[in-house]
Amino acid sequence: MRPDDIWISRRSVAKLLRDVDAGRFAIPHLQREFVWDGPKAAKLLDSILRAMPIGVILIWDTPRSQRLHLRQKYHVLPPFNQENGRVWFLIDGQQRVSVLHHVRQGDQLENARRRDIDFSRVVLSLSREEDGQTIRYRRPLEGQYISLSTVLHPQWRQKLNGLGKRKLERVRKCRSRILDYDAFTMFLHGALPDIRESFLRINTQGMKVTTADAIFTQAEALNLRDIVHELRQHVDGAFSEIPDEPLLFVLSAIRGGSEARGRAIEATIRRLNKEASTDQRLRKSLAKDWNRLGPCVGKAVDYLRERFNVMSREFLASDYMLSMLAFFFFHNGRGPSRKQADEIRKWFWATSVGSRYSGRDFNRCFPADLKFFEALARNPARRFRYDPQVEKVDVRKAQYASRTAITSAVYCMLLRRGPVYLLDNGLNPIPVHRYSTPANRKDRHHIFPRQPLANAEVPVKLYNSISNVCLLVAEENQKIGSKRPQRYFRELDRPGAAFKRKMSRHLIPVEDDSGLWDANMKRGFRRFLQARTDLICRGLEAEAGIRLFRTERQLQ
Repeated sequence: MRPDDIWISRRSVAKLLRDVDAGRFAIPHLQREFVWDGPKAAKLLDSILRAMPIGVILIWDTPRSQRLHLRQKYHVLPPFNQENGRVWFLIDGQQRVSVLHHVRQGDQLENARRRDIDFSRVVLSLSREEDGQTIRYRRPLEGQYISLSTVLHPQWRQKLNGLGKRKLERVRKCRSRILDYDAFTMFLHGALPDIRESFLRINTQGMKVTTADAIFTQAEALNLRDIVHELRQHVDGAFSEIPDEPLLFVLSAIRGGSEARGRAIEATIRRLNKEASTDQRLRKSLAKDWNRLGPCVGKAVDYLRERFNVMSREFLASDYMLSMLAFFFFHNGRGPSRKQADEIRKWFWATSVGSRYSGRDFNRCFPADLKFFEALARNPARRFRYDPQVEKVDVRKAQYASRTAITSAVYCMLLRRGPVYLLDNGLNPIPVHRYSTPANRKDRHHIFPRQPLANAEVPVKLYNSISNVCLLVAEENQKIGSKRPQRYFRELDRPGAAFKRKMSRHLIPVEDDSGLWDANMKRGFRRFLQARTDLICRGLEAEAGIRLFRTERQLQ
């Protein structure tokens, strides 16, 4: 790229929006999807209102003949107008230009994380805000918070004629400052390889370029961003934030990829991209296979939820477990038989409890599992083999709020047992949807409450152990509060309350020697922690149907 291939201009927001309306802009294959949310959109407009810098908008200015590089689907701006003589590809600044367009429209948009953004909620505050932010993301309120879509509308005065002169003047100044704001735009002329390298280098200095971004950028012939977008359409909101890398892995795996390391995926995709760029039959074959893969991803999510109570991505020990199941469904086609389901069950619990897809074990276990699942898909007689590598103490050490493989396994196992309300009579199940989002942290109850344990100088890592937590609802958790366990458990053990059956559902030991009734908090808690850890480990092995923890003989 030569120095005269770059030139910079200042374009007002009003002119940028006219360019959008004229269909001058296009989104190239290498560009990310729209990922911003409402509050971030509001901050962009607030920065413009304050005349703060918002960064340079980078445009690849190229002849219309290069329009084959544009994304035909899933972009968030009006489509490129074929009558324009040149194409302006947004290399950097898609998010900002898209926000300006949709704020003016006041419409709704689903971002890449499957979250709806209502741009009519980007509002101008007509009064002073404590934090100084004048443009916010919230519900409009007549006379107080005016949608920017109204402020930027050509007939804004007629729409707001009920406001007083002072407020109308505030709206006028806001409108003028936004539309007259000069954004710096940098235009590039050059060949695609230079533009691709510019994209990677610019984004390396700012928003992190992931392995997936590098793969997308270098595999334009395969249109991978749209393919991954379509795969994600087959999962619901609870799994919508699955990263790109596990989906790219399964795309490569069904075409010969054998490893999930970033460089290995990149090498497979690069090979396919090179071959597909000159082989139309291969492109059609890839499109057919990848199109068939989409429903397999959906089936994998459904299977995880129905068979193992993986209610959301938060309960999944590794994102790559979803990839592995999708790979199985792709090769199996019909769905697992009873024998195949038994082997998948062993694999799920061994991989979760054993943390097989994390750390050093990932590169060792993953290629072997890939071969196993491809064989199992065709031959139900294949058997999953597992040599336990973890100890019961690893369960006790797992912290309830951390997203580790063991913690995820324990939550899924407790959900499989059907948690019930504690404070009412009978066995009334808690709806599992209470646990489908990460926001429900309050629905996890410390059996020995934290404050009494802290007063007894019990280390935080012990009282936050997963072995001291059961799944409960926030309302009951709050009612129990910081009561000592021997007190509130005696209140629970009343006629008609099905006390022991409830405790069995939650895997809470209540025998005399369980430590639950010990007047000495510190001593009782340590005894309880050991007893509950043993119950949890037995519960996990019962689900798996195989031994998951090393025995004492193995430890010697």
